Amino acid sequence: MPLPDGQLDLLLLDVELSLAAYGRDQLVVVWPRGADLLARSVADRPAGSPVPDSGRGPPARALAARLADRFADRLGEPVTVAWRTLAGQPPDGRPEVAYRTEWDTLLLTVRGALRLSASPFDAGGRGSTPTARARPGPLSVRLRTGEAVYAPRGFMCEMSGASAPTLLLELSLPGAE
Repeated sequence: MPLPDGQLDLLLLDVELSLAAYGRDQLVVVWPRGADLLARSVADRPAGSPVPDSGRGPPARALAARLADRFADRLGEPVTVAWRTLAGQPPDGRPEVAYRTEWDTLLLTVRGALRLSASPFDAGGRGSTPTARARPGPLSVRLRTGEAVYAPRGFMCEMSGASAPTLLLELSLPGAE
């Protein structure tokens, strides 16, 4: 199902409003309007089908690129896009994906659900600065299809608890400082 630019703009407007209200240095949970349509446009395979790393072929890649381009136009800065997949909970209970955000990042759940834990990378640890200790977090939230989290640069994100194949769209702002 093609997704009109107006629906993409509606989703991005909600993200922008959340960032304007809370600031770009805060962890923000976003429930953007239009995300359900985006999810249906991308995740139109049956729920049990495998989720390949490629973003499910050219239509999904094209839609993700359109969303990144429109977000970049609205923000006036570059935006990159990538897909993250989770196959399901590892048997040992460890996070399936763990990484430090190198850029401000918006994670949008397109299919499935997962537990996201995010906290400042260096808050409270040896050698951490007062600024790092003052950063918000930790945050632990269950993200379902159509829900998103904005994590500023320098946060540790751990994804776990996916009981079925889960697909996330990751929009990063490499120009943000």
